[in-house]
Amino acid sequence: MTITTLILFIIILILPSTYQRIHFALRADDFLKISLRKKVGLQIHHGHWGLLWIFVSSMWLIFGDKSIYPILLAGFGWGLLLDEIVPALRMPSDDRLLELEIYRDSTKATVILLGIIVLLIVGLFFLLK
Repeated sequence: MTITTLILFIIILILPSTYQRIHFALRADDFLKISLRKKVGLQIHHGHWGLLWIFVSSMWLIFGDKSIYPILLAGFGWGLLLDEIVPALRMPSDDRLLELEIYRDSTKATVILLGIIVLLIVGLFFLLK
């Protein structure tokens, strides 16, 4: 990694959190609009999008070229995810039984997601070999 790549990575890492925090400070009501969350029935946050970009950039780095683009995409994904970590850890939850019930009930969906990811990775392996 060059110093230029490092500087760009850090800038891209900081940008999502900076944007989200400034946006929230100026227009907090925008964060009440949850149409996508209502449509899909999931608690989607920008940290989840960050995980998606981290995954894509990881696959790109593992199976594709080692250019600056997947590095910057990884920085962007990490920036989105890091902005969500402390709030998620501080989110009050007084119902451990409900948490465990949701965990238990999500087993099938988790196995399906893991299976899709494994198939995607194996497919990329053979496709790009």
